[in-house]
Amino acid sequence: MRNIGEDIWVHEDVMSMAGAPLRLRMTIVRLSDGRLWLHSPTALSPELKQEVEAQGQVAFIVGASNGHNSWLQQWQDAFPEAGLYVSGGIPKKLGLSQYHLLDEAFDNIWRDDLEREYMPGVSFFNESVFFHKKTKSLIVTDFIQNHSDETPPGLAGVITKCIFRPLGFKGKCVAPPLKMGFTIKNKTDFASFVTRVKNWNFDRIVVTHGDIIEADAGQVFAGLCERFYK
Repeated sequence: MRNIGEDIWVHEDVMSMAGAPLRLRMTIVRLSDGRLWLHSPTALSPELKQEVEAQGQVAFIVGASNGHNSWLQQWQDAFPEAGLYVSGGIPKKLGLSQYHLLDEAFDNIWRDDLEREYMPGVSFFNESVFFHKKTKSLIVTDFIQNHSDETPPGLAGVITKCIFRPLGFKGKCVAPPLKMGFTIKNKTDFASFVTRVKNWNFDRIVVTHGDIIEADAGQVFAGLCERFYK
């Protein structure tokens, strides 16, 4: 775990996607009441569990985009008292019976510490994005990504160069599926969502995939999302 600001930490990990390495990041926020909010959990280990517990009581486990469900059950089993908050596609994947749905009707119970916006009309993700007020950090899952320019060796490098980069998984980018018009059902609503997020005036973007965006985060976001205003 790495501290990146007051009451906010990240833990970085790597998984394989079609044979190529994919960097992952879990974000941990200590809320004003001292409890912990975990976003996009990575694989659980005894060492990581101990590090997290040292910062407070795990109260909320958040899977905010449909593709990020792999380790939610691990964390729920390890912290059964914590509430599980998930995007619309996750309950069926995991066969969940006890969970809270992060949809357009969700009442933001963390508003003292975190602003929240729901990505409308994109059932591929059903993503919620968050703004940690204390550190002016935008926290995203798949919406914004920041992939390394380095090419891994061997077959993973071939897959990266010939498949993932041509699809748009390169550098600072919006999730490639969002570049395909058919994934956004209502472009006007989506543009409004982007505007509300931009108006949070954040100083960094804590991405789940790739390097945290620290320099000119607001300008980077505006430039990446310019296509959605057209």
